[in-house]
Amino acid sequence: MKQRNQYLMKNTIIFAIGNFGTKMISFFLVPLYTNLLSTGEYGIVDLILTIGTVLIPFLTFNIADGIMRFALDKDADYTQITGIGIIMMIFSTAAIFLLMPFFRMTESLKDYSVLVCVFTVTLGYSQIALANLRGQEKLLQYSIGNIIQSFAIALLNIIFLSRFQEKVEGYLWAYIIANCLTTVYALFKGNMKDIFQGFQIQRSLVKEMFRYSLGLMPNALMWWIMNSSDRIMITAFLGASANGLFAVAYKIPTLLTTIANTFTQAWSYSAIREAESDDKDDYSNKVYEGLVAVVLLLSCGMILFIKPFFRFYVEESYFVAWRYAPLLIISFVFITLSTFVGTTYIVYKDSKGFLKGAILGAVLNIVLNLILIPQIGINGAGAATAIGYIFVFFYRVKDTQKYLKLAVMNKRDVAGYALLLLMSVTVYWNDWKGYGILFLEFLCAVIVFRKFIMEMAQSLLKRQKITL
Repeated sequence: MKQRNQYLMKNTIIFAIGNFGTKMISFFLVPLYTNLLSTGEYGIVDLILTIGTVLIPFLTFNIADGIMRFALDKDADYTQITGIGIIMMIFSTAAIFLLMPFFRMTESLKDYSVLVCVFTVTLGYSQIALANLRGQEKLLQYSIGNIIQSFAIALLNIIFLSRFQEKVEGYLWAYIIANCLTTVYALFKGNMKDIFQGFQIQRSLVKEMFRYSLGLMPNALMWWIMNSSDRIMITAFLGASANGLFAVAYKIPTLLTTIANTFTQAWSYSAIREAESDDKDDYSNKVYEGLVAVVLLLSCGMILFIKPFFRFYVEESYFVAWRYAPLLIISFVFITLSTFVGTTYIVYKDSKGFLKGAILGAVLNIVLNLILIPQIGINGAGAATAIGYIFVFFYRVKDTQKYLKLAVMNKRDVAGYALLLLMSVTVYWNDWKGYGILFLEFLCAVIVFRKFIMEMAQSLLKRQKITL
């Protein structure tokens, strides 16, 4: 057990280097953005980032994932593999600029159509270059590349927004330049300096890479619908300002999701290792119980402090965004748990199971968005997202029972879910009595998970004694 936990912890730390640092930089830049950008301007840049992130996998046929996977093979020709990706990106660049007339016809994007295209293109090249590093298992360099990208975005945004008052254009140029710097760094570290010297395309490799990459596109589409379609629908129904508020509210669960994803990425390696062990169910359940305790305590704690936190975190005109955070925090819980359960599909290479749950969840999300956003506004998107992920979680639990028996509805966990839901309602009670009740509910959550808290405290004390 000790060796298992050490392996899981080591991988968690490796992924944390790249994931957590970059998201923390983004998270702490929000006060700058909310002070210097109006809700409408922030909504526009969030929409543009969403569009770019969505277009790249489809216009490049998801080639970045193909690069990463094929570079992991023994005797892989990294130059050949990455070269195929870059050639694909060159063709995709033309396709991206062909979309410019569409952007010019869109009210929110018409003034920024060129920058939308340039941002999307540079994002694609940076993703391909970073995928090459992951494929070569240069994980430290990959993490450094992500950190370079985030630091460059932060520094350039401070310069463009604060110094030159460039607003939306400055925000986008910060991302464009950061993407270029990241691409150069990643290609250099991936030994791709002479990538096209004597380069010849291997048609068989191209076919294999495209077959693999195209197979992942439906799943990528479904997860995009679950994660990003809310922003487009909010903008369409309620306008860019409403999307700006939603984007700020989303920063809280995004940070929490980054923390959790650092663990679930590491868990996927442990799950593969444990697939053939006799006690895989017992070990997986123990890890799952700990994960549930952490995400529910984090979520309850965030709801407890959400209003005072937003008072100093964002500019006054954005303060109302706290009202949309509770439902998104509930979404975070079930995103994390469904991702954990979904690693079972990876272990057993069951892509169909992945796809079925994602399709059903995405369809449910779209239908609920169309119904709820016009009726109850921004919180309709939050409710649709939460319900969609709850559905995906329970679908995956049931569907993966053939591989792994997880106990997901024990009394402790049900009590935790109930308290999270109760706190998500109580938080709207705007006086000291309401805050007092909210605090008591949080204490109840601590009591529910007291055994886990005590075990973690004892473990930390033991490590401290060993260190001393």
